[in-house]
Amino acid sequence: MKITIVIDTDDERGIKDSYKIVNHFYSRIATRPYSGKELRFGKIRFIKMLRKFAKDARTSETEGEDTSSLRYTKVYADRLFTEDVL
Repeated sequence: MKITIVIDTDDERGIKDSYKIVNHFYSRIATRPYSGKELRFGKIRFIKMLRKFAKDARTSETEGEDTSSLRYTKVYADRLFTEDVL
């Protein structure tokens, strides 16, 4: 979920209310346990990654690679993780 909050600096009550809203969402997210090893990304980012994978797979197929193999997918995923694309 994404939220855009516009703050009118001339509206003191609005600033306080904006702070309460942001604090509410922060407390919901910050209290989740995080191991440091899990990967977090949103749905849109995931869809973009899948589209890139499909495009790269089509290109690799023309070069004679077996894009349905586990090895191809693992090498691709390793590259994403090391390049910090996700």
